[in-house]
Amino acid sequence: MRLMARSISRTGTPALCLLAFWVGVAYGQQSIPGIEGETLSGKKVSLPAAAAGRSALLIIGFTHGSEAQTRAWSQRVRDRFPVWSIAVLEDVPGLVRGMVKHGIKSGTPKELYDHFLLVYHGEKQLKQAAGFDKPDDAYLLAIDKGGVITWRYHGPVTDAAVEQVRAHLEH
Repeated sequence: MRLMARSISRTGTPALCLLAFWVGVAYGQQSIPGIEGETLSGKKVSLPAAAAGRSALLIIGFTHGSEAQTRAWSQRVRDRFPVWSIAVLEDVPGLVRGMVKHGIKSGTPKELYDHFLLVYHGEKQLKQAAGFDKPDDAYLLAIDKGGVITWRYHGPVTDAAVEQVRAHLEH
């Protein structure tokens, strides 16, 4: 401990950041990877920064087949919690992305545009953070105000899962 304190005092903030990272790893905490994308309203957004230091629920779809589950989740919880819907489009060919974006916009109420993020990079990191298993499932991550993942789930919306996410976001 004395050696660690000496190291921190010599190196300053970088050592503290590294220490905090390793403490988080030791206790199984994982922060979401930096997620950058564009909202349906055209704004460039980065999560977790855009969550403005609040807990939030990220509803992630990796395939077109996940649309029904992600939509059901959003409809069920968007009035109860801060929600960000995320469509990961990294594998969508560039020529088709405009049509896909238009299709998503036409099926999404305008009042949700600012919290619906289209992501074109970082799919591998998001899949790792979400515990990706089944392509057509909705993936949910509850994050605390610092962007640390406090809860993971994938699959259809259920009363039990809604209660679990409520417990993690309203603690």
